[in-house]
Amino acid sequence: MTKSKKPTTIKEWEKTCENLDKALHSMMQDSAMDTITIENLHEQIDRLETRLKMSDGVIRYLEIQLAKSKPNPV
Repeated sequence: MTKSKKPTTIKEWEKTCENLDKALHSMMQDSAMDTITIENLHEQIDRLETRLKMSDGVIRYLEIQLAKSKPNPV
């Protein structure tokens, strides 16, 4: 962290407060965007898990059908 001189005038304090306010708003906006991104990723993961379960069910069904269709050795 760089060391800067402490504001001494009202104008300098106003500028410092303005800069801090802008930085805070920027961080809040970034945080909100991060939250939206995370929520979207959770939704995508949920959809992928659903597809995976469905695919697993189809594979199991096809394996059973394949096993039923094989002739039994005598």
